[in-house]
Amino acid sequence: MRTTVFLLGFFILAQLQGQKLVKKAFIGPRTEYIQIDAANCYTITLNTAPTKEVEVSASIEGEYAKDLLVSIEEEGATVRISAGFHPNFISPNDKLSAHKVISIALEITIPQYKNVSVFGTHCEVQVEGKYSDLNIKLSDGRCMLTNVSEVVEVNTQNGDIWLTALSGNVMAESAYGEVEQNQIPKGNNQYMLKTVEGNIHLRKTK
Repeated sequence: MRTTVFLLGFFILAQLQGQKLVKKAFIGPRTEYIQIDAANCYTITLNTAPTKEVEVSASIEGEYAKDLLVSIEEEGATVRISAGFHPNFISPNDKLSAHKVISIALEITIPQYKNVSVFGTHCEVQVEGKYSDLNIKLSDGRCMLTNVSEVVEVNTQNGDIWLTALSGNVMAESAYGEVEQNQIPKGNNQYMLKTVEGNIHLRKTK
């Protein structure tokens, strides 16, 4: 047990509540970076709180909930979060079941003012909270930012980007899509939003 605690550097609690797996990890003050792998997820809700722990709530529809696996790993100053299935899980062959298998939803709460990166393909990402640096890279997934600070960079292939903020400096660019007229007043937060084919929507917080 001592060896496990030493290697991980934090303590993890996990429990299965119905179709939802909840996992918590207490992280040390030297943790600066948090990486979130959204490859197997169709939606991620990310928020921050004045806490010293990471909490991940994963849910999935259908009979595969028992095979759901949430991973929170620490290496040096970096914590990596991902969701998938146990190594002995056998994926069904038919397309309908395969679609159900990857329908994992994550709700993640992390400490404030960390350097956070999120990367995925078809995942919709919804974000609120306070970050030192937030970097999101998606393919055709939609990204929705609501009152996010301080430095934010989002890149998508053809996924739309929605930004709602009280104030900030916004750089928005779409190669083949449309960019709404900026309604957000100047402020300290930095937003760098880029997409190839998606649209960018800019709204001031009401």
